[in-house]
Amino acid sequence: MTSIVTVTPNPAIDHTIFIPNFTAGKVNRVKNERMDVGGKGFNVASFLKDYGIDSVVATGFLGKENRDFFEGFLAERQIEADFVYLDGKTRTNIKIVDEEKQEITDINFPGLYCNRQSGDALKRMLEKLALTNQWFVLCGSLPPGLPDDYFAHTVSMLKSMGKFVALDTSGQALKEAIEAKPDLIKPNISEFCEILGLQNPSFDEIVQGLMALASSGIKTVCLSAGERGALFAEDGKVILARPPKIDILSTVGAGDAMVAGLIAGALSGQSLTERAKLSTAFSACALTKMGPGRTTRERVSSIMKHITIEEVRI
Repeated sequence: MTSIVTVTPNPAIDHTIFIPNFTAGKVNRVKNERMDVGGKGFNVASFLKDYGIDSVVATGFLGKENRDFFEGFLAERQIEADFVYLDGKTRTNIKIVDEEKQEITDINFPGLYCNRQSGDALKRMLEKLALTNQWFVLCGSLPPGLPDDYFAHTVSMLKSMGKFVALDTSGQALKEAIEAKPDLIKPNISEFCEILGLQNPSFDEIVQGLMALASSGIKTVCLSAGERGALFAEDGKVILARPPKIDILSTVGAGDAMVAGLIAGALSGQSLTERAKLSTAFSACALTKMGPGRTTRERVSSIMKHITIEEVRI
């Protein structure tokens, strides 16, 4: 059983609007626009498929009224779809891209309300999928109506069934879920500081915090730090991966690409160093292209040659 299940409880349609020199409070002229399926789980599934991994399943919640948009996206990429459907439309998030200033403004809606019955239905769906799949990636925010500990209970359920569980969320949902000891977490620097109660930590304090998390029952911790690269902690070792200088087209999905790279590397039994290099290349590929085909093996391989890796010692 090597299939990967990505779980997106609060997906979205990303409406990206390109506005040169965008200014809040003023009349702005749109240069271009695009509509894309959004949600961390969809991104992870797409990046894995782009890389050539075939056995990928997407699940979570979808609104009944615009389900075709998401299901068409998945069918085109040959990603299996198995969702719980809610009344209404899945939310649309707005992304304003200013290529002149190299800035992105996100306007995110809360998502469809999800009651307890629907939450239980998704857990039953995951129990069914766990009969034939081994790898689970829990992604993104929780929709209104689900409690903060929903991911925590889900992690515990899947771990009790012997599954590998990766988690990429934030806020209270992340704090609750790390107590259930997922196999992999990928906070950004602000989420990491919130978890550990740190303020303006030094590099050594960051490394010590990573090692503490990675020795608490969470096997692998990845900390994304933007242009500075990413830190990876596992089995008492911390690796720093630095990407090459690149021209960033969009930051959308870069963190999700890193998760996908870590999963792809784990599937093939790579070492921590190899996974760090691969996932950093995945992320760099996502930063330099939009739409499908962002993490093909050719693109990933070309960037991997320029990533620097070093083991951090304190």
